[in-house]
Amino acid sequence: MIHEFNAVAKVIKGVGSIDRAGKEVQRLGGERAIIVTDPGLSALGLHAPVEKALEAAGVPFVLYDKAELEPNATSIQNCVNVIAEFKADVIIGFGGGSALDTAKAASVLVSHEGPIDNYFGVDMVPGPCMPIIAVPTTAGTGSEMTSISVLTNNETGAKLGIVSDHIYAASVILDPALTTGLPPHVTAMTGVDAFVHAMESFVGLRATPFTDALNLQAMKIIAKNIRKAYTNGNNLEAREAMLYGSALAGMGFGNTQNGVIHAIGTSVPAKYKLPHGLLMAAVAPMGIDYNYMANPEKYAIVFDILTGATNEYLTVGERAASCADAFSELLTDLNIKEGLAPYGVTEEDLPGIATRAAAAKRLMDNNPRQGNEKQLLAMLEKQF
Repeated sequence: MIHEFNAVAKVIKGVGSIDRAGKEVQRLGGERAIIVTDPGLSALGLHAPVEKALEAAGVPFVLYDKAELEPNATSIQNCVNVIAEFKADVIIGFGGGSALDTAKAASVLVSHEGPIDNYFGVDMVPGPCMPIIAVPTTAGTGSEMTSISVLTNNETGAKLGIVSDHIYAASVILDPALTTGLPPHVTAMTGVDAFVHAMESFVGLRATPFTDALNLQAMKIIAKNIRKAYTNGNNLEAREAMLYGSALAGMGFGNTQNGVIHAIGTSVPAKYKLPHGLLMAAVAPMGIDYNYMANPEKYAIVFDILTGATNEYLTVGERAASCADAFSELLTDLNIKEGLAPYGVTEEDLPGIATRAAAAKRLMDNNPRQGNEKQLLAMLEKQF
């Protein structure tokens, strides 16, 4: 079987690395930049270090702080309108997955004829796009390292992905100091999301030695540091570790895609307005329970990482079968309830979730255990 491995061109990491933002714009041949972020981060002024760096380098910029939690065709077009009006030539995506997804999709639409729906799917973008500098403020989505932008369909509420090598960031800046303002519950949700990225990529059918190396290291780093970052947000060492773990996971799953956990989580109707990381955490144990028999050797390793032990007294099968319980213990420590019922999702929505998840070919094709909508519905009903 032939595999490819792709990654972003450049990563700048370390406390204070955001100061390099202006010089990175110039290195990319840019003269005018747009900062794409969300209203929450803007209201807190967390983007100020980016503005300071651009001012120091003499780079004119405009702030677009209307990136939506669930980016869609309308919000992407609004961003593109600002880019065109200001004549920006470099996009700086600043924030969590939603801001970075907005930046990626906008880079497509400003470079190629719309509508954005033309580019849903794999390798649908016909050519190069506007350069992106990705600056994550959460240790979770790993979006800064991937060639994926996830948007919400305006009409159906379904989440669809643009997957293209043309939307890899030209430069990524990992500054852990930008993540210290995250509240504990956001730290928990995004951190678990990062672990799920690495885990689903690790156990998936498209895994390779290259992605295994990244995902193993990501899971080890995150498992060791997530509780520290959750209980003490000012622990810069733990914050730095989480940011790097998330980035490694992004490099991994960006080359394999995810699996059933993401298929289910992204199929929950947008009307519930549940954060992506929370959904991934809530459905992870049921996804592990569904999958572990299909790849027990790797789920046994995940169990060892979650428990921090070698567990030589247990067989591979026993460790794999206990992996979901080990994950549930992590959620308990982070005060995250598992299942969908605690978050207001109704049973009447389960069939639709199962149908959409089964149809999520990009995700389910990588899942170690295949499943139709009947099987996925049974899984949901069992652990609702």
